Amino acid sequence: MKVLYGVQCTGNGHITRSFELIKELKKYVKVDIVTSGSHSEIELPYYVRYRLKGLSYYFGKNGSFDLKKTLKSNNIVRFVKEVKRLPLDEYDLIISDFEPISAWAAKLKKKYTAGLSNQVSLLHPSVPKPKKTALLSRLFLKVFCPIDEGYGLLYKKYANNIFHPPIRQVIRDLTPTLGAHYVVYLPCYSDDRIISVLQHVSSVKWVVFSKNVAEDEMHDNVQIKAIAESSFIQYLENCSGVLCTAGFGTTSEAIFLKKKLLVVPMKNQYEQTCNAHILNTLGIPYLQYFNKNTVDQIKEWVAKDSTINIEFKDETGSIVRTILTDYINHSKQVV
Repeated sequence: MKVLYGVQCTGNGHITRSFELIKELKKYVKVDIVTSGSHSEIELPYYVRYRLKGLSYYFGKNGSFDLKKTLKSNNIVRFVKEVKRLPLDEYDLIISDFEPISAWAAKLKKKYTAGLSNQVSLLHPSVPKPKKTALLSRLFLKVFCPIDEGYGLLYKKYANNIFHPPIRQVIRDLTPTLGAHYVVYLPCYSDDRIISVLQHVSSVKWVVFSKNVAEDEMHDNVQIKAIAESSFIQYLENCSGVLCTAGFGTTSEAIFLKKKLLVVPMKNQYEQTCNAHILNTLGIPYLQYFNKNTVDQIKEWVAKDSTINIEFKDETGSIVRTILTDYINHSKQVV
């Protein structure tokens, strides 16, 4: 059997969780990889056969998307061409981690597609949702990556087809300690905004990872560091807590390491709104906004000893075997 594994490269979460999933898949089948999107800092440790432009969004400076840059950088005509040109004849199964080109190419060419992502879980009726319905956002999750069968990834197993997040081995191998610093990753806010807020929480040292600097900067109790995977992991291992957006990858790794966590969901981003709501039902606080008006909430979070006690089982093998078994059973029914 030969599998094409599609990885969405907008952000780092889809990439990091694919490390262990692809490794596990390779035990059973031949695997090729297709990536699309941009704006990530982590490289896959595998050969990528198809690198495509796809569709991406770009972070702004005030907590949301940079709409102008996002619209300018995306090209629907190019996207359609990439869908049509992606060759699928040699593949039996397509697995898409919210990667739209492989999913749409498979739909066009009638190939069986398994969707494996955090987004899949957010469509399940058993998963807690924010009160605001956001029908258009839910519709977007359904149509962005059309699939035949879905497998969700989430912080808690709300259904049989929802699994704990795959945690990459480099994180599992850490020996976390409680240092004096707090790690910050808020890429949709400007460094100036972050500094102006966190300088008012002067009781602790903040280590902010930023896409906007080439060298480290120090602003009183706020250190700005250029993003580098090894450095981020080192500071994450030894921090007292993590302040970040509500992306699935970073929040999952912080929870696995038992780090105190405070999230700020991106504005107008349904996935992060849902993640923040779900995390809140599990006892993890979130900020609706990130500005000087939230300083008191941040101070309260820093002062509070809120240990995370959410356990993630290593279900990587179970996920892969389930997907492959379901495909084989589907193939028998078709025949």
